[in-house]
Amino acid sequence: MRTRTKTYRERIQDPETGEISWEFREEKRISLEEEDRMQLVAQILRGERTAEDIRRSYGIVSINSVYSWIGKYVSQEKSLSLEEQTEEDMAKKSKDDQIRELKAQLKQARKEAELEKLRAHAYDTMINLAEETFNIPIRKKSGTKQ
Repeated sequence: MRTRTKTYRERIQDPETGEISWEFREEKRISLEEEDRMQLVAQILRGERTAEDIRRSYGIVSINSVYSWIGKYVSQEKSLSLEEQTEEDMAKKSKDDQIRELKAQLKQARKEAELEKLRAHAYDTMINLAEETFNIPIRKKSGTKQ
């Protein structure tokens, strides 16, 4: 994580006189490395923090940036998929740890299922709008021959 300061000019117009002037402003920005973003996404998926909480904490302008990280890192095999565990690994852990871990996995699975439902609904809505707007059939009709 790097912090950098950006200096920019801002145009200001006096509401009474209409006179225009320029002021220099400084803005501190936090630049997150790939690894930092992956850790934040992991926290969201484990239910430790919300996307909005992370957006506010790090001064991220748009919540969509955080959601794009989630989409990027969840789809990558190496990053945030549920870990496969053997019975030996589970046997080594205490019952409380096992329960906590299984609850976290269940919570993540539920979130993924909810995201898939939203995605399916978005695609359905997009197809409906395209069919209505452009007056063309997009969906394949049932019973048609190929």
